[in-house]
Amino acid sequence: MSRSRFRLGIVLVALISVYPICAIAAGNSCINCHQQPDFYAQYPKLYEYFQLYQESPHKQAGVTCDDCHGGNASANSERLAHVGVLLMNNKSSTLYNERQPETCGKCHRDKQRQFVQSKHYAALMDHRAAPTCTTCHPAMSRRPELRSIVLNACRNCHSEGNSQNLPLIADKAEDVFQKLNIAGGLLGWTRIHYESHDWPDDSKQHVLDLEERHREIITRIHQFDLEQTETETIGLLADLRNIFDAARRDYEQQSN
Repeated sequence: MSRSRFRLGIVLVALISVYPICAIAAGNSCINCHQQPDFYAQYPKLYEYFQLYQESPHKQAGVTCDDCHGGNASANSERLAHVGVLLMNNKSSTLYNERQPETCGKCHRDKQRQFVQSKHYAALMDHRAAPTCTTCHPAMSRRPELRSIVLNACRNCHSEGNSQNLPLIADKAEDVFQKLNIAGGLLGWTRIHYESHDWPDDSKQHVLDLEERHREIITRIHQFDLEQTETETIGLLADLRNIFDAARRDYEQQSN
């Protein structure tokens, strides 16, 4: 294949991947209005929220405001565009705390299936104070910082002298999340090393299996079974360190 044809192929792929989101944005009155700099003068918080949306995974996936908030994104007036849009503290809102698992679950089905098995979900459905999706996952956050979640969310309820006599598990949860972060870092370095060495022996399948285990543990976090998560994370780290140490020794030998 000639270089010119190869470059043309790259351009076409890029255009195909970008076009759907551009097409959505072009006909979406929410985006067309909220992105205007003049909007900042009257609604600075909403304007800043939109700026976060611009860098969010929701934007990258082609999800627009009306997909979660409701409203009419094809309307040409502010009044008509906001028909059906309710504040999050309104019990009829699709983003009311008790309705978030259903709303977010339309896309994040695997995580919803885990969450509905948790004590947190049971408390939420019992109209008690309990975390819901946006407690740990701000809608426009690229990815939540796991340790920050533990410090800022878990300890709000699982603290000394809490009214519901909840267990003080925040420190333990933070330790488990830290181990998961370490596992993610080791997996990333190991993959980069073996990719650059054309995956000798069975290293590729080994790394793929470990990555799948890591993803499954992360998903099952939404079930909030701390004991199970801790056990599986410790086991993952033990197996991961074997292949990581082998990769590190190989790297050091080649560097000397």
